[in-house]
Amino acid sequence: MEKGYWDNVSDNYLAERIKVLHCEISLNELIKRHSPLCFKIIKKYSSSFYANNIDVKETSSEKNLIIWNSAKSFSSDKNVKFSTWLANQVKYNCLNTLNKKSKDRLITTEDEILDVLKERPEEQSNGNLFEFTHNILKQLKDKRIKQIFKMRYSINDKKPSWCIVAKKLNISTQTAINLHNRGIDVLRKKMKSEKFLDSI
Repeated sequence: MEKGYWDNVSDNYLAERIKVLHCEISLNELIKRHSPLCFKIIKKYSSSFYANNIDVKETSSEKNLIIWNSAKSFSSDKNVKFSTWLANQVKYNCLNTLNKKSKDRLITTEDEILDVLKERPEEQSNGNLFEFTHNILKQLKDKRIKQIFKMRYSINDKKPSWCIVAKKLNISTQTAINLHNRGIDVLRKKMKSEKFLDSI
C-alpha cells in the first residue's frame, strides 16, 4: 500500500473490518493509532494499581485485546467516536481490575477469620462460630461491628449479603464492609497478642 494510505482510512472503517473480517492489518493500525490513548488512561490508575499490588505492566499488556474487543463491540450507529468508545472500555477494564482485586481481598480476609475461628473448636461447643469473637468484639466502642459479625458468621442461618446487612443497620453497603474489616483487624491483633486494648 502507498505511504500515507492509512491516513485516509477512518477508525470506523477499520473497526468494521475487524468485526466482519477479523482483519489483523486493521487491528494493527488501530493499535498504532490508539496505544498512546490507552497508556494515558492506564497511567491515571497506576497509583491505585500500586496500592492494591496490581502489576501495571500486566494491565498494560491487555491493551491490544481491549482494542480488539472495542472494535468488535463498536457501532457507528451510536453516534460515538471510536476513540471515545475505546477510552471508556479501557476505563471499565481498569475499574473492573480494581474491583476484582478488592473482592478477592475481602474473600481472603473472610477466609482468614473463619480459619482462625475453626482452629479453636473449644470455642464452638454451641455450634456457633460467633461465640469465639463475642468477648473481643463486645469491647469495641462501635457496637455495629459486633452486630455485623453476628449476622455474617452465625452458622444457624444462611449468611446474608452485604446489602441485607447494611439495610438492617441502616448504613451503606461500603460502611458495612469497612466496619467488618475493622473487626477483622482487631481480631488479628488479638491473635498476635494476649494483651488486647481497644483502640477503635
